[in-house]
Amino acid sequence: MPNNKWDDEEIENLLRDFPKIQDKRPKAEVHKRVSQTQYVPKQPKRWLPLLVAVIAFLSISVLAISLLQQNGSDSSSSETENDDAGSMMTADEAQTEQTDQSGGDSEEAASMAIEEPEALRTAVYEQDLSDAHILRIGLAEQGYVVPVSFIIPKQSVNETEPTSLELYEAFAEQIDESTLGFDEYHPYEGSLQQDGAVISHLLPEDHSYDQGSAATLLYLHSLEETFFAQEEIRVLDDSGEPAQLAHVGMVEPIIPGVQGQSYYLMASSTGDWYMAPSYGMSEASVDDALLALQQSPNDAFRSPVPDGVDYEIEMDGTNASLIFKETLDFEGLDGVEAMRMIESMALTAQSYGSTLTIFNTVQAEWSGFDFTKQLELPIAPNRIDWPEK
Repeated sequence: MPNNKWDDEEIENLLRDFPKIQDKRPKAEVHKRVSQTQYVPKQPKRWLPLLVAVIAFLSISVLAISLLQQNGSDSSSSETENDDAGSMMTADEAQTEQTDQSGGDSEEAASMAIEEPEALRTAVYEQDLSDAHILRIGLAEQGYVVPVSFIIPKQSVNETEPTSLELYEAFAEQIDESTLGFDEYHPYEGSLQQDGAVISHLLPEDHSYDQGSAATLLYLHSLEETFFAQEEIRVLDDSGEPAQLAHVGMVEPIIPGVQGQSYYLMASSTGDWYMAPSYGMSEASVDDALLALQQSPNDAFRSPVPDGVDYEIEMDGTNASLIFKETLDFEGLDGVEAMRMIESMALTAQSYGSTLTIFNTVQAEWSGFDFTKQLELPIAPNRIDWPEK
């Protein structure tokens, strides 16, 4: 058996002698990568037989190497120890040289880590679409609809300017909804057609969207969120006539975004929190909707406003001013909770076609938001990045 008797001190010395890993990427690139959730599309399990074969091969290889090591002589062990000592010296010399050459880089990397904001945005903003397309899709959970926005790189799309329907048909089937914590709901039953800014859904005779009033409302709200950018959504039967649903009668054309929505927090089955519009529970005006965010409308939704935070709303036409009653210090709040609060307020104002200005904060700027002017409003909630090809 090899006579390798390492003590704790030797192991610690060896670990210290390994070269330190330096990250020389620009700050902007690092921040972009850590600030975005990246999605892994659903893939067929064609790799399973190959994986089993690879594991078997590796197991046999490890067993063979172990047997060879056990049959090694003391002389080979001695040679190994000498080689290890030489390697340690080489590593030490390399580390010394690297420290001399790039000591400043280590300090810069540490400084970069400290400077990164604690709270990262979760919504989609106009600048996020400079080199990408957005697939907004209404996912289902607990009978509610949660709009999730997949940011798809342009190089992953065949068409230069794809329509909402083309994006849906190309990517919806790849979304693993259960992994994200939602019900398996997409793609829709039947067929979809697009004519300009009008989407038509032709229902098959045996569809499942009419099994109860809750199922019907879920279906209609899902359509509205999935094709939110369209002017009109029509629900038709297989003959092309307006569909008749038991709990709503003949389905009138849906005009997305007619009624503003308050955005609350809702957890998926995986425990991840998403911004969700409160269909059927939102106030008629933006000021009342913003004030309503302070209280949960039911057990499924959670208020995005932290305990102890209070504010009032003043309106000037469609311009909403939100004034904290006590000066708000973002450094005194959990960064994630503070970001959820600001983005829920911004999404709520945006859904009513209103602007939003926030007053009485310690910080004039925080996590990319400038409170000295009207707030930058997102264009969609719940950003998830689609991987590049």
